Parts: sequence; C-alpha cells; structure tokens
Amino acid sequence: MVDPTGQTISAIFDDERDAEHAAEEVIASGIANDAVTITRGHGTDTLPKDHGGFLDAVEKFFFTQEQRNVYAEALRRGGFLVSVQVKDQAQHDAVLKILADKGSIDIDERAEQWRAQGWQ
Repeated sequence: MVDPTGQTISAIFDDERDAEHAAEEVIASGIANDAVTITRGHGTDTLPKDHGGFLDAVEKFFFTQEQRNVYAEALRRGGFLVSVQVKDQAQHDAVLKILADKGSIDIDERAEQWRAQGWQ
C-alpha cells in the first residue's frame, strides 16, 4: 500500500523474521534507518490487544477508514507492518520490489479472504 501522497510505503508480513529482513534490506539499499518502522501485531508488548489500539497504531499511515480497518485487522491477527518513508520515485520502486521479494502479503487478497470468513 502506498500513501496517496507518495511518501510512505507500507506492507504487511505474516512472519516477523521476514519483516525484519525486509527492513534490513531496505536500509541496506540506502534508505535512512529512521525512515523504516516495524509495527508488531497481536501477542506483543508493542500494541494493545483491543481493536481501537490497532486503529490508533495505523492511523498516521493511512487516510481512509477502510484502509485503517484492514491494516488494523492484519495487526490484530498477528501481522507485522513495515512502513518506509521514501523521497523519490527511484526509492519508491526499489522499496516496493524489496518488500514484495521478502514476502509481504497481498493485503487486498487477504482482506477478501477474511470477508469470506465473515470479517466485516
């Protein structure tokens, strides 16, 4: 998911090690360390376990309520959110490739699976 302003790229990972490796590779590609964050989902000390806490955690990254709900649900289900601040198109393209190569999930596809299981 790319923030509509084109400044933040975010991706969800099922596996913490994959998220960490993606963040490390993004930093190794020349992105500043402080431009990369990992938000850990359910079962960690990072976020409260209530849905509202997850929404608060993703609010600064997304602009529509639907996007916030989907990413909050991914975190609630134990996902790991990697967000990267990019400065230009070259960084944007490189970061998207790294996140995909390191195993980020297709959040739209995953949300459709959750909806098929009854999630609203």
